[in-house]
Amino acid sequence: MSSQQLPGGTVQDLPPKGGFAPIQYKRNLPARGFRPSYYLFAVVGLCTYGFYKLSLGMDEKRELQRERLWSRIYLTPMLQAEADRDNYRRRLASEARSADIMKNIPGFDAEAKVYHGRHVEPTFVLTPSAK
Repeated sequence: MSSQQLPGGTVQDLPPKGGFAPIQYKRNLPARGFRPSYYLFAVVGLCTYGFYKLSLGMDEKRELQRERLWSRIYLTPMLQAEADRDNYRRRLASEARSADIMKNIPGFDAEAKVYHGRHVEPTFVLTPSAK
């Protein structure tokens, strides 16, 4: 720094000869990490992979549902036969109980039909609702 004597006896500071050095006023932020486009590509790639795996899982779930449905369809006759045998056994047991209870009543026939028609068991297949 240089100084200059003024007429009133005061001293004034002046810049040095050739001026001051330039002042660094810009921020020095070094680039950290990858470029943003790399992160974007990574996220898109991960999402694509995730949706691919999701679609594979949905396909497998759909195949398992189809397999379960067809196994139920194929098992229906066997299950229906078991239910028919069980109903027949229960009907015979019920008629035997009725005959035992009403054995002292004259004119009672345990095997007589109460309803005058043909009994038809409902047959249907339970299938999952389409969503």
